[in-house]
Amino acid sequence: MLPLISLILGLSFLSGLNLYLASFLVSLAVQQNWAGEALHPMLGALGHPAFMITALVLFAVEFIIDKIPWVDSVWDAIHTLVRPAGAVGLSIALSHSAGFSPGLTTTLAVASFAIALTTHLTKCGFRLIINASPEPFTNILASLAEDAVVIGLAILLINAPTTGFAACLALLAGAWIALPRLLRLVRTSLFLLWKKFVGHPDSALHHHGALPAALTHAQSESILAQPDSADHIPARWAVPCITGKIRRLPGLRANRFGTLMSPLHQPGTLWFLNRGWFRRQATRISLAGATASHETSFLSTNLVIHRPDDGLHLVFRFTRAEAPLVVRLAADLQTLLGHQNPARMDVLPPPVPATAFPAPAQREFSTLAQNGIR
Repeated sequence: MLPLISLILGLSFLSGLNLYLASFLVSLAVQQNWAGEALHPMLGALGHPAFMITALVLFAVEFIIDKIPWVDSVWDAIHTLVRPAGAVGLSIALSHSAGFSPGLTTTLAVASFAIALTTHLTKCGFRLIINASPEPFTNILASLAEDAVVIGLAILLINAPTTGFAACLALLAGAWIALPRLLRLVRTSLFLLWKKFVGHPDSALHHHGALPAALTHAQSESILAQPDSADHIPARWAVPCITGKIRRLPGLRANRFGTLMSPLHQPGTLWFLNRGWFRRQATRISLAGATASHETSFLSTNLVIHRPDDGLHLVFRFTRAEAPLVVRLAADLQTLLGHQNPARMDVLPPPVPATAFPAPAQREFSTLAQNGIR
């Protein structure tokens, strides 16, 4: 019973990555008598030629689609229920073949659905992140790596089901740990991708005029709840954004939606306001010794704050349509921090004609010009 349960749950793990390849490999193993003697009678239904040919054709289609950026994400979205449902179907078929009780069959079906859905969401998240890069080669390599993992684990499951399932459990534990962060990253990427193609600046304030400075009552209260923050309101400007790469700032994580606020009475400080699980959070950012700049990435326009002394590096992401706003914010912070770019000194202004001076000064100007003094 233990090897068969391990095989059922291991196949559920592989089904979340590539249902058709996993089904074809198991069917091929039964056809070629690669499965163990104890498992072979229970896998007879999977060895039918019609099942194997159908799985092979569907895998061939997926093999091509899975290499095309963004098309593979659409394919994954369609298979959000197909792969877990396929895992449940395999689980029920194998459980009935083994003569398991209805209770155990139902338990294995639920576990198969959860395992397949976890691996499917993890795969979708990683592929969506990879698709955010403009080049297609990473996508192709990721697809081939997934196929290699499915083939390797399928061979291990067929020959040593318990060991193979242990390997799947180790990978599954890593997926469960990474999934919350991955889902936040996917949410951020989808939002920025949508705004890239359909988003437009909300007002002319992105280009000129006063910067937005309105705070909600809840945001104001969240700042006042922090120590030594009573003089941080009102705001010079307050803009919605998303955190990107965060380094050397405890309490702030990447891919958080919130509001970046510059307090009126403390120009050397920023606040990032966001909602946590049970309350609103306000994170104070000291700008002492830092520099501000802006950059453009594939999905977003970023405001970058960097301080070389302690390695502080903060990236705040805005939609591509908000690029003029980010330029203005970076220039504002540069001015506050005293890092405004000075005028170029290597380019001299054009000579001033003598006629531009009053008559008494023209004679003095002519004398200086004759002596070679500009």
